[in-house]
Amino acid sequence: MCRYLEFLRRGGAGSFLDHHPAKPAPEPCDIAALRPIRAVLTSHDYWELQEHRRRCEDLGGDLFIRLARLIRAKTADALVVNADDLPPDTVTGTARVTFAVERRRPETRTLYHWGYPDRARSRLPVGTFLGVTLIGMSAGQRTCLLDAKGVVGEVQVLAVQPQPAPEADVFD
Repeated sequence: MCRYLEFLRRGGAGSFLDHHPAKPAPEPCDIAALRPIRAVLTSHDYWELQEHRRRCEDLGGDLFIRLARLIRAKTADALVVNADDLPPDTVTGTARVTFAVERRRPETRTLYHWGYPDRARSRLPVGTFLGVTLIGMSAGQRTCLLDAKGVVGEVQVLAVQPQPAPEADVFD
């Protein structure tokens, strides 16, 4: 405590900032370069994405804030439709989607918003950079894939098999 008081007398309040510099300004976000992010979402998926965004903002940190920005950009540019009006080859929050990242071998995964069901394999949470990127895309579409640090490549949707969701009509 005595050293702290001496420090304050010697340099005053101004020297405190010399030892504790302000954080550098964040780098410009490359998510804006992807806009418009054309997606077709059901109203159910739109509201689930809003919940993912809210939770990411609550968690904070660079990774979650960046994911929240991606979700915000995706939903801001999205066309929101009723589940009946959704084109059949559109990725939803419960769809089984085949996609390829860059020149890697194609993968097939089933998207889900929340609770991971143990009975199914190859699940992909919507609340990830890949999940947010895929939801709302159609078969044949390509776009940039982001991660916590920037653009990591390109993802292409190859095929979509819709899966029934018992709770999907809650918001439609």
